[in-house]
Amino acid sequence: MSNKKIIKSVSSSSRIQNNFIISLKKILPPSIGIAEEISCLLDISIDSAYRRIRGETDFTFEEIYLITRKHKISIDKIYGNSNDSVTFEYIKLTDSEINFEKYLTSLRNRLESINKVEDKIIYYVAEDIPVFYSFFSDKLTEFKLFYWQKSVLNIPRYQKVNFEFGKIDKKLIKITQESYQIFLNIPSIEIWSEATVYTGLRQIKFYFDTGILNKIDALELLDEYKKMIEMIKKFAEDGRKKTNNINNFTLYLSEVILGTNCIFITMGDLKYAYISFNTMNSLTTNNAEFCEETEHWVHNLKIKSNLISGISATQRYQFFNSMFKNIDTYFNKISNS
Repeated sequence: MSNKKIIKSVSSSSRIQNNFIISLKKILPPSIGIAEEISCLLDISIDSAYRRIRGETDFTFEEIYLITRKHKISIDKIYGNSNDSVTFEYIKLTDSEINFEKYLTSLRNRLESINKVEDKIIYYVAEDIPVFYSFFSDKLTEFKLFYWQKSVLNIPRYQKVNFEFGKIDKKLIKITQESYQIFLNIPSIEIWSEATVYTGLRQIKFYFDTGILNKIDALELLDEYKKMIEMIKKFAEDGRKKTNNINNFTLYLSEVILGTNCIFITMGDLKYAYISFNTMNSLTTNNAEFCEETEHWVHNLKIKSNLISGISATQRYQFFNSMFKNIDTYFNKISNS
């Protein structure tokens, strides 16, 4: 091998190691030292950790895997990919109650991590009403968890049973409602469309039509659904999701068909994109180029949408009044059936 090739190889290795250390420093909370974290996670001495930080010792593939898995660091960012391929993460859910609990726990933990950062914001392009709002109500929470496990995940023990209140694991309800409380503290800019309200209503109507949900419970769920919309309307009027927060909620109405649920998150210098798939799951990445394109799309969509929170009283009234009428239509259909 020529000296030129050797120099190129060393330079490439040094760049990759440097990218890795920079990414880890950015994602660690200020209270956690990078050397201590590497030492604890890899079960090595502090001195060995510092040698890796300085680039005197290379990380092994296994060590990189352990750190990136725990801290959700994009492999694309480390190796500096600049082509059209992007690495995504997701949680395998199908047919597994254990994986479903892991998914809900991961969702809560991610919100906790976001909330700990001072400069953070969630951009939520909502083809469906953001699921966190459903968790304000015990009854809507139970219905959502039942629907996901029965109709989306095909978990065996839910396949031959009808919906009843009180049958969902209390532990799952607790996790989801913790997620809701954390979400209320995180500033969010949300973009809805006229069709955003329909998915939850159709789920209730479908279960009623197929006999999985009885009339009394279906009407009760629609009442809860209406309370949820009334709550979000109040958020939009106040520009905040909790009385002790200031200006942490902004709502836009898009005339464009959204086509997907997309969440884009900024946490200081860090950016993450969550793209929905398989109804409730999401593909996650912090790939710089992909996040930049996602951010550009979200901002363009926002510019072309109408602000309906804060002082936009007339448009807000029309939008929410339309949603209430849709809920009443479903209520009357079920009530009179």
